[in-house]
Amino acid sequence: MRLSVFTPESSAQLFIDLQKLYQGYLNEEELTVEALGELINLPNKLFFVTLFNARHLGALQASIEENTAQLNLLCVRDITRRRGVGKNLLREVEKRLKEKGIQELKLLLSEITESEQQTMTLFMQACGYQLNEQTLSKTL
Repeated sequence: MRLSVFTPESSAQLFIDLQKLYQGYLNEEELTVEALGELINLPNKLFFVTLFNARHLGALQASIEENTAQLNLLCVRDITRRRGVGKNLLREVEKRLKEKGIQELKLLLSEITESEQQTMTLFMQACGYQLNEQTLSKTL
């Protein structure tokens, strides 16, 4: 079965999967069904997930301001990392944001835990992003 990337609708399985996905990244209050429901429906922000075999394996939030999008909450389940899930998610999100007129993507390292910053930097650079101080960016 192929990976699919989309903007999700609320479902019990989505919340179960997001709780697993963001365990250790978000605090307990942010992992409640109510908080996750708000997260995926925030105005001026798009939330994307990648699905495989009826399970959400990765997620990403994009905050849009004019022709720039800031990426947040990029995460792939640790048991499925290093299998192309993250690259596929990022590639599809980039394509969809470009269709919406977004010209530049940014990811702030300051919003990522210190333990994940090096891994995220290497991953994003492998996906074509440039590091400038604490910001990874890419022109579409």
